[in-house]
Amino acid sequence: MSIRLDPRRLAALKLLAAEAGLRPGELVTQWVEERLDAARSGEQPAGAAPAVKPSELAALTARVDELSRRLDTLAGSSAAPATSVASAKDAEPAKPAKRRGRPPKAGAKLSAAKTPRIPLHDEIAAVIAERGPMTAGELAAAIVERGRYTTPRSAKPLDATTVNARVSNPIYRSRFTRDSGRIGLANAG
Repeated sequence: MSIRLDPRRLAALKLLAAEAGLRPGELVTQWVEERLDAARSGEQPAGAAPAVKPSELAALTARVDELSRRLDTLAGSSAAPATSVASAKDAEPAKPAKRRGRPPKAGAKLSAAKTPRIPLHDEIAAVIAERGPMTAGELAAAIVERGRYTTPRSAKPLDATTVNARVSNPIYRSRFTRDSGRIGLANAG
């Protein structure tokens, strides 16, 4: 049997296993055995959520519905400016854009308001155009300060090494120049 875990959960599993003095596979085996033993004996397994009474669930659902209505009211009153008049076209719901490529993985969450990603090389060029030639470290700090660029698949913050790697990449190298440790735009006159 094999299982797949999100990298962050795998890291958490490894940390918990290290704290327990076990290998990650041994810790998972131990958890599964505890869960099976508890299911056989009819007990609630350790760490499992306690059973919720239907009345408590109904009260919680009612509270969530009430809060949702209040949020909708607040969002509705602040979303429409007083000077604008909505046309019939604006009132129509927007059609979802067709997705290209592979379908999303099962259980994948799609963001409702996804902002377009700005490529790092475009952000580097924009910062240089605004502020002039800079070192890789200064560029990284300026890009982070602007807040438009986000690293695509990494929680690692943007640093000088990443900026240097992009500027040195053969695909983008022709766009940039280096002079006395400063990176500038190649087409800047």
